[in-house]
Amino acid sequence: MTAQPNEFQTPYITPTESDASTVSLHTALDLNNWCKGTDLSRLYPELRQMVSESVAREQRIREPIRSQLLPQFRAGSRPGLPASAGIYRITPDEVQRVHCGLLFNGGTECCDGNVIGHSSLALSIYQIGMALVRYQGDCGTWVHQFFRRDLYAQSQDPLQEMLELLRKRRNQEPENADMPRDPFTRLMRRTLMEWAERAVLIRQSKALWRMGHGNPIAYNLLLPTTETMTKDSMAILRELTAYRRFVYVASEPSDQLLLTVGNALYPLEFVVADTLGTTFNDVHLERLIGGQWGKQEIVKEIRQTVRDIRSEIVVGVYRATEHSPARVFYAHKDFACQAAALAIADSVLQPYRGFPMLIDLADTLCGTCFDKSTLTGVVHDAYAAAGEPTRYLGERETR
Repeated sequence: MTAQPNEFQTPYITPTESDASTVSLHTALDLNNWCKGTDLSRLYPELRQMVSESVAREQRIREPIRSQLLPQFRAGSRPGLPASAGIYRITPDEVQRVHCGLLFNGGTECCDGNVIGHSSLALSIYQIGMALVRYQGDCGTWVHQFFRRDLYAQSQDPLQEMLELLRKRRNQEPENADMPRDPFTRLMRRTLMEWAERAVLIRQSKALWRMGHGNPIAYNLLLPTTETMTKDSMAILRELTAYRRFVYVASEPSDQLLLTVGNALYPLEFVVADTLGTTFNDVHLERLIGGQWGKQEIVKEIRQTVRDIRSEIVVGVYRATEHSPARVFYAHKDFACQAAALAIADSVLQPYRGFPMLIDLADTLCGTCFDKSTLTGVVHDAYAAAGEPTRYLGERETR
C-alpha cells in the first residue's frame, strides 16, 4: 500500500448544522390534505423539486467539507485519533494489484449468514445458515436448525399440563422459577447468527484476509443473553481483533456525519476517521449492558472485552466510484489502509453500488442455499403428511 495522506492547510471551521425541513403533523392528520390514489401524478412535481433541491444542497457543501472538516481527521489533530487517521487516495494501479494479489487469487474470504423460521401453535422451527466464499469458489456452507414445542411428553395430570401450556403461550413466567424460558427468542436467534458469522471467519477460513458485513462489534453480541453465549461471543471478538487482517463494511450505518464526510470524497478516496472507542465509550456501553439485566458476571465480562478491543478497531469511510454512495468500513488499526484498499478494490467491481461484491456473493449463496421458500415447502409437506395440511399455517402462508 503506497498511498499517503493528503495534506490540508485550511484552519478548522466548526460546521453548522443545516436547518431541516419539517412537515406539520396536523396537516398529515387531516385527510382533506391527502391526494386521491387515482391522482398520483400531482405528487411527482413536488417530489422532483425536493430531490433536485436536496441533491444541489449536498453538492454545495462538498468542497467546504473537504477544506474545513477533513483536516480534522489527520492524526494528531485531535486527541484519541489513531495513528493511521487521515484522508487517502489509492491509484488504479493499486486497485489492480489488490485484485490480482488479494481478491481473484482467493486471498480473501467472506462470510455472511441468514436466519429464517416458521412458527405455529404446534411447532416453531428456526434455521440459521452460513456461507463462506472466495472468488475461486465457495469454501463451505453451514446450517443449524432449532425446534421449539411447548409440550414434549404427556403429563400424568392433564389439567396441570393444560395450565402450564397456557402460561407459556401467554409469555408469563412459570410458577417454578427453575423452569427455563424459551431460549430461542428473536434476540437470541440474531445473536447466534452474528456469532456464527464471526466464528466461521476466524475458525474456518484459511485465507490471509477476512471480510465481513456490518460492524465487527455487533450490538447483539453485547446484550446479555446466556452465560455460554456471552462467553464465546466475547472470545470470538477477541480472536477477531487479535487476527487483525479483517475488514467489515456496513450496509446502512447510522452515522450520518461520517456518511456526509464520505459524500465529499472523490472516487478511490477513503478516510480513517476514529476508533470504536468513541462509539463504545463508557457511557454508551453502560446504556447497552447496564445493571438492569441482573447478570453482573456476564456484564463484567462484556464490559472488559469491549474496553480491551474498542481502541484497536478503527472506523472509516470510502467512496469507490463517481456515482456510488459512500460506504463505512471497520478494520484493525494496524491494517486500516490495507483494509480500505481491499474494500475499495472489491467495490469498484460494482460501479453503481460501490459495495464489495464478495459480500454480495456470500449473501447470494447463503440466500440460495437456505432460502425461506425451501424451508416453507418442506414444512408444508410435513404438515400434510401429519394429516393437517392447513390447520397450523399462518394467514400469509395460505394467500
